Amino acid sequence: MHLTIGKILKEYKEYLTDYEIEQLRKVQREKTDFAAQVKQLQLALFAEEWDFMMDSARNPMSQEATNRVNRKRKAFGVNPVDASGFGADSSSKLFCEEVVRHTKNYNELLELKKRNAKQTVFVDMDSVLVDFQSGIDKISEEDKLKYDKKLDEVPGIFSLMDPYDGAIEGYKWLCANFDTYILSTAPWENPSAWSDKLLWVKKYLPKAAHKRLILSHNKHLAKGDFLIDDRTANGAGAFVGKHIHFGPEGKDFADWKAVISYMKNLA
Repeated sequence: MHLTIGKILKEYKEYLTDYEIEQLRKVQREKTDFAAQVKQLQLALFAEEWDFMMDSARNPMSQEATNRVNRKRKAFGVNPVDASGFGADSSSKLFCEEVVRHTKNYNELLELKKRNAKQTVFVDMDSVLVDFQSGIDKISEEDKLKYDKKLDEVPGIFSLMDPYDGAIEGYKWLCANFDTYILSTAPWENPSAWSDKLLWVKKYLPKAAHKRLILSHNKHLAKGDFLIDDRTANGAGAFVGKHIHFGPEGKDFADWKAVISYMKNLA
């Protein structure tokens, strides 16, 4: 569901009060930075969460009001307020972040457009660009036993890996539409992994990723807009932009087709 503020005002009026509509239009008119616009949108759409915090001793909403609020939240895919009138998770904030991204009217993006620049995307290697299992399948049974539970420390294993299905085409598409880099972690106890990852990039993405490989155990230090990663480890979970959680464990981003479908709306 790729909603913009304009689309909410046009297609979801039945779920909104006149006051919410007025506040949404105000957010739509004002140009602020990303974080401020998310906060303003959350206040406009989900003021019930702040109403609760202002009156923590009791639920300030009647049952009728609670029902209306939860119908609205359900329409937007946001979790309901509980029996106390409290929104217990971050689903409303995550929803508002997506709306602001797709509305494309925040200062950071507008400034990039003025400079004819692009948003920055970081892409992980293992199990995102690279099919990690394909490397495991090629090592000896002896090495599998020797390096049990630490197969990423097998010398040379990263040179054996094939590209993940759709990864090469997907990465090249990202390069054409975003400022794209590879951001990966190499095992500290496997020195060959550092050079093997470079050689893999030179083999499969010699032009698209030329001098665009970053190896770090602290991905949260990278400053950008999107991180495509299958895990939250090594700082990925603390990345300040949008973490596109790739693979079977990632909601809505099971494969490269899903990733590109999402990113096309933001290019």
